[in-house]
Amino acid sequence: MKLSRPTNITNTNVRCLCLPPSTNNTPIPKICVTTGWGKVKPNGPLSGKLRQIKVPVHNTSVCRDKYGPAVPITDGHLCAGRMDGKGGGPCVGDSGGPLQCSGPNGRWFLAGLTSFGSGCARPGYPDVYTKLSFHLPWILKQIKIHTDQKF
Repeated sequence: MKLSRPTNITNTNVRCLCLPPSTNNTPIPKICVTTGWGKVKPNGPLSGKLRQIKVPVHNTSVCRDKYGPAVPITDGHLCAGRMDGKGGGPCVGDSGGPLQCSGPNGRWFLAGLTSFGSGCARPGYPDVYTKLSFHLPWILKQIKIHTDQKF
């Protein structure tokens, strides 16, 4: 995001989130955090507060096995979420929200964006995220294009 003027972040609840490491082969931590303002239950209202949950990250083969050939899971996806249905997870209204991970250097980075799931924390089905490192070359190209432009 480019702001029209510099800003000083002084609110302790607001932090910058780094882009992922520059290689698509960098391992993602086993536990990450997802946040959102979506529904708490499939038929319930939107959350009145930002919610967060720690979720385990799985190999994409887990999502391929669970969703089957009708739902193509590619190298551009991440698979994460509790399989037991307990503790919650992304729900309706959370799409596009961040999957944030802490790297080995302690810096938090944006690993993924909530894409879809099979219900809200449905037992047996992890959630699928868009994998940011897969799209990083395009993202960096867009940053360069738009950084060179004046407001």
